[in-house]
Amino acid sequence: MTNISAAIFDMDGLLIDSEPFWRASHVSSVLKHGGRITEDDVRKMAGKRIDEVVNYWHQTQPLRVSSYDLEADITKEVIYNIRLNGKELPGVRKIISILEGHNVPLALASSSSPEIIEATIKKLKLRNHFCITYSAKHEKFGKPHPGVFLTTAKKLGVHPSSCIVFEDAISGIRAAKSAGMKCIAVPDNINLKKPEFADEADAMVSSLEQVQWQDIIELFKD
Repeated sequence: MTNISAAIFDMDGLLIDSEPFWRASHVSSVLKHGGRITEDDVRKMAGKRIDEVVNYWHQTQPLRVSSYDLEADITKEVIYNIRLNGKELPGVRKIISILEGHNVPLALASSSSPEIIEATIKKLKLRNHFCITYSAKHEKFGKPHPGVFLTTAKKLGVHPSSCIVFEDAISGIRAAKSAGMKCIAVPDNINLKKPEFADEADAMVSSLEQVQWQDIIELFKD
């Protein structure tokens, strides 16, 4: 027996290869409205809520647009690209099958808006696998604050310490650990060699394909 009561998944960059959509949409939208940023600038914001990122652009860029309209522009472009080009990342079906095979409830907790979560779930045909999907937009603070994970655990009716989180962003890893949860990091190739991912997560893999049930059980052993 293991002490795991639920598995919580991040979404962008973990379930779907949408991070390039985010980077491109931020760059193009900021440029359209008078600023100039690079994809590397956007990469540094990975895992944060879009409203927090947009507010940062307003503080650092000479923008001629409201935060509301800039956020709407970016969201619209991301959803368009998810619907047109979104692809499931390797290992998603495998880890879902493993967890469901051991009767572990699954939830999704993302910094993305409910609209983007809905578009992704529909595109990847994952609706029947997650008993809860929850957006950090409903929280006072986004990741790395643990609120989105703590609320998700509460909705699931489980204790945070019995949850395993799968995350690709350092802000999400920090949120999971602050919530008292176990966390497996699945960074992209650029972040794979950054020491903070291995240091701060309980385990790290380069793909969800590598995760085995035994790996999860080991994390919950005293």
